[in-house]
Amino acid sequence: MKEIDKRALQEWEAFRDNIRRETPTELLSDAELVRKRAYLEAHPVEWMQYFFPNYASCDFAPFQKDAINRIVKNDEWFEVWSWARELAKSTVAMMLELFLMLTGRKHYLLMVSATQEAAIRLLAPYRANLEANQRIKQFYGEQPSPTKWEEDHFVTKGGLSFLAVGFGNAPRGTRNEAIRPDIIDIDDYDTDKDCRNPVTLDKKTEFIERAVIPTR
Repeated sequence: MKEIDKRALQEWEAFRDNIRRETPTELLSDAELVRKRAYLEAHPVEWMQYFFPNYASCDFAPFQKDAINRIVKNDEWFEVWSWARELAKSTVAMMLELFLMLTGRKHYLLMVSATQEAAIRLLAPYRANLEANQRIKQFYGEQPSPTKWEEDHFVTKGGLSFLAVGFGNAPRGTRNEAIRPDIIDIDDYDTDKDCRNPVTLDKKTEFIERAVIPTR
């Protein structure tokens, strides 16, 4: 194994170990677990705070709660989060999307970014939490599948699918068995250089409208 690969593996293991430490489980009977899960699933913000204490260490801002509630209340919804930098757009999206998927509302997430590498990087926290988050394991069972668990495309034992797509990659025909993508998350799609070039922006918009959205 190359030195750069060893370092990457060590960093990944450290990332997972931190998630493991930050998500200690409670001693609950089966009945208590069922009751607590039902309560948390009925209160999405509290669900996110409970399952992701390492990310949701402070209360959500009102505009974040409003966004969460709008999406939870509408099974089919298109929304742009025009939030400033450092306001946790990607983090809130991850917690919300995992809530929708683990609770059975959604089943297939397409993560779209400027490059394939960027899309993979954005999906990494999802995969790490599905592997190492002890509270997810306690309430929803083991998640990693022995048959499809790669950094660019992973499918849980329960059939939840996550696929990374960079600009220009062909997502047409994407499906997991009979299930097509029912969440499309477009994150860090336009670089600063892209935004100075109208021709590039037109091409990237066309890719979203003609290739990505039709996967739905």
